[in-house]
Amino acid sequence: MNIFVSNLDRTITSGDLRRTFSGYGTVINAIVMHDTATGKPLGHAHVYLVPENAAREAIAELQFAPLRGRPIKVRECVYRARSDRRMRQSEGIKVERRRASDRRRQGLSDLPGAAL
Repeated sequence: MNIFVSNLDRTITSGDLRRTFSGYGTVINAIVMHDTATGKPLGHAHVYLVPENAAREAIAELQFAPLRGRPIKVRECVYRARSDRRMRQSEGIKVERRRASDRRRQGLSDLPGAAL
């Protein structure tokens, strides 16, 4: 099972995650995500742990457990379809545009001090 781990200290390495999760099962892979432009860690990672029941146990027991002084957040990684991600992004843009147009329609009468 692929596990998403967030709120990581920027100094956490894949080896640290392997050691943390290996007490629950076999760690197939542990990847700390980095910014592609700067190479700096983003504070989240993916850990692939088997068997599935061990992964579920790790999620339950490591949720908010301290790792290098920070409470980590642990959950099952669920991949969304690319089209679903685009739809959510476009919905946010439409709301933003609508709000901007509402502000333009309000005019000067709603500004503070206009009633004076």
